[in-house]
Amino acid sequence: MEPPDEEGLLRATAILGPIARVVHPAEGSFDLSGYARVAEAIVGILTRHPMREDELRRAAARWAPMQVDQALRELTESGRAQVIKRYGTRFWTAGGARYR
Repeated sequence: MEPPDEEGLLRATAILGPIARVVHPAEGSFDLSGYARVAEAIVGILTRHPMREDELRRAAARWAPMQVDQALRELTESGRAQVIKRYGTRFWTAGGARYR
């Protein structure tokens, strides 16, 4: 199953009316400058916004890639973050979030 195209989203919104809320992918950058530790920055962002792995790595670019890898391992092992694979893409989200 593939995600709907723009026309499909418009049809769904017309059928469902005000109960339909279309959430488009976020664009732009995330400011993580208020965090000293990469793990806390990642959790801070994932509790509000699931992210593609490439987006997450761009947002955490001020830390060395090895630090980001270590933080992601620790967060996964502790259950504070998880990877969800959709349509061949890895998404990171807060631990415990459920998706169908």
